[in-house]
Amino acid sequence: MPRRDVVSDLRTLELEKLRERVAARVKRKNGPKRVRRVVGVDLAMSPKAGRVHVCASMLSFPKLKVLEEAIATDELGEDAIRHLGNVAFVPLIQNVLKMLKRKPDIVMIREVSLKEEIPLAGYVGVISGRPSMGITARGTTPRKLAKWDNVKRSGPVKIRGHATPITVIAGHLTSFADASRIAKACCTDSRIPEPIRGAGSRVRAWERAWSDLNVYGR
Repeated sequence: MPRRDVVSDLRTLELEKLRERVAARVKRKNGPKRVRRVVGVDLAMSPKAGRVHVCASMLSFPKLKVLEEAIATDELGEDAIRHLGNVAFVPLIQNVLKMLKRKPDIVMIREVSLKEEIPLAGYVGVISGRPSMGITARGTTPRKLAKWDNVKRSGPVKIRGHATPITVIAGHLTSFADASRIAKACCTDSRIPEPIRGAGSRVRAWERAWSDLNVYGR
């Protein structure tokens, strides 16, 4: 069996090559004409154990009823995250999406970092072959993500009833205008779209339970 450090080096090399391929393949276009299912993806980390947890929550659209969910955990240390950035989370997110029985019309990702030119939604969209968009609770957008082929890619979006806007990012096979429209339609009482809010609530509960059993309970 290969030693863990060798396996880690191979994985890092594969992810670096993946980053290069995605940069060349991410595309901007109008979003899907008909949206019936939206998947929200959120993640939580257990730093002490070097693990990341991902939940995908599929909702009907526009009624926003939960149709199915999938959740999983994988090894991912802080060093790998610092070195690789957004691409480090892609394999586990893709595996969790494959666990769903139905395919979404668009994937909505909670963005972990806005410091890179390729958002997490861009990676996930290209690898899954589905339209994708990113969401963050912060109402500001770094200059790197502001435009895409000289067209607006990201910006603050005001949600009715809330003073603080969210930031919406067009990831892959969608436009900022379409992503903003879908984000607004997915908000009910919270300013965070329901697919993201639901996935986030479930993955944080999963992380707490996992940590109690595997780290703090020892």
